[in-house]
Amino acid sequence: MKTLILAAGVSLILTGCGTNKQLARLDAAAEKIGEQRVVDNLPEWPAYCSDPMPEVIPKLNEPVWGPQERWQVVRENENKRIEWCAGHYGQVQQSRRSGGK
Repeated sequence: MKTLILAAGVSLILTGCGTNKQLARLDAAAEKIGEQRVVDNLPEWPAYCSDPMPEVIPKLNEPVWGPQERWQVVRENENKRIEWCAGHYGQVQQSRRSGGK
């Protein structure tokens, strides 16, 4: 389809029948068709990034600060996981925007 539009545009230019308005319309149409055909296949989201945060459940006869300390460790691990996932997909996005460079 884009080739057909391009060929029509070239023939209009060569025959001298094309106006700037017609050429602009052809260019816009070709651009829209190209945008519609572009498919961005992102890799699957790693399972590591979609795992739920572990629960911290108080244990029987445990000091009050025990669950709090365990929760802090879980939170730190969760923050590291979120940071890794964001960095991973940030790199994927950046490589696709720069054409894989």
